Amino acid sequence: MKLLAVDTALEALAVALLTREGDRVDVVAETEIIGRGHAERLIGAIEALLDRAGTTLAEIDAFAATVGPGSFTGIRIGVAAVRGFALAAHKPSVGVPTLEALAAEGRALRPGRAVLAALDARKDEVYAQGFDADGHALGRAEVSSPVRVAEASITAEAVLIGTGAPLVAAHAPALEVLAAPTVPGIETIARLALARLDACGACVKPSPLYVRPADAKPQDGARLARLTPEALLGGGTR
Repeated sequence: MKLLAVDTALEALAVALLTREGDRVDVVAETEIIGRGHAERLIGAIEALLDRAGTTLAEIDAFAATVGPGSFTGIRIGVAAVRGFALAAHKPSVGVPTLEALAAEGRALRPGRAVLAALDARKDEVYAQGFDADGHALGRAEVSSPVRVAEASITAEAVLIGTGAPLVAAHAPALEVLAAPTVPGIETIARLALARLDACGACVKPSPLYVRPADAKPQDGARLARLTPEALLGGGTR
């Protein structure tokens, strides 16, 4: 099986080809921090990766993209590309939430610990979501001020990870902050996508997670709720 994963939700332009043969999984990946210009460079990055791996788009069995939260424009670019490829090839596609992938990075560094993933959302806010030691979400992804996220910290033993981690830690000094990575790696994203495909088979097509109405109109239930301590802890509205 060959899976093509792309991440354009944040400042990086990242692409990965995951190949599974039996129990063996290999990932070839490329990541470049570009800030802007994802739309102009994504197709070229995919072509270069496939050339490097000695394969073609026609040989890809499934597609994946990060769905946010993150840059509105970046999310749209990745999701639209993946859905277009999948539609044209009659292949499955799947979305991977940015905070879920970031939390997976944290668990790999601190096994057995709960993780609070936080990304700088600007405007004095962070995107945040808590996960238990097994990777299960403890609530919905939320957006709010760092101080409110700190007040809703999932447990004193949790570790903080992400570009928003220092902002939250300023109000919760007891929490450990992982210095790196600050954003999810594309290999982690590809492996999470594979796990999702294995679990659901014909998965729901990736759909963007939007946060701020001023930036975009959210699609079908994709709006993230404003943060409440209960929501971050798993007791928020569904």
